[in-house]
Amino acid sequence: MKRNILGLALAGGTGSRLGRDKAALTFHGNFSQLDYTLAVLNTFCSTIAISGRADQRYERRSSWAPPFVSDVDGVEGPMSGVIAGLRFAGNLPVLVFACDMPLVDASLVLKLLCQRNPEKRASCFIGQDGRPEPLLAVYEPDSLKELEQLSHDGICSLRQYLERAEVEHIYCKSSQLLASVNTPEDLDLAKEQIAKESV
Repeated sequence: MKRNILGLALAGGTGSRLGRDKAALTFHGNFSQLDYTLAVLNTFCSTIAISGRADQRYERRSSWAPPFVSDVDGVEGPMSGVIAGLRFAGNLPVLVFACDMPLVDASLVLKLLCQRNPEKRASCFIGQDGRPEPLLAVYEPDSLKELEQLSHDGICSLRQYLERAEVEHIYCKSSQLLASVNTPEDLDLAKEQIAKESV
């Protein structure tokens, strides 16, 4: 069943460390990673959108044809996309899913949504390092003003926000599933893991 929530595919990265566009990677059949992320979000969310830099509006086209939400000027990193998404969503919560997390599947997203606590500022998994994972999380509408204030103060770390705010922590049976693909080594590991699961 779909929730009254905005599903936001974070796709603003440059892939500089990887040397390739992460959104265009393919792990799941012929789906680009961006299309895979949108397909998972579309399963659960009433509305979906893509977040990216303004100059990526045309290269981030998808077969899903969702709205494109431009990152906020003057805010660095993924926080820019999350703030833009919350502004776009109005009073809806925002389920953020970065398109460089190929091991995340629908069951993991469903767990996040089922254990979400709308009374808190956000709900997120705990990552491999024991810290909150900001790139697969639900941000409630009330988090917008706090994120805007943090960015105004020069703090653009979503993880720092999740460590400071009142947040619902959700534990993942295998935090390895939350891994991002940032380097060629990460890419090889992700492909190996997906190949094992498909056997």
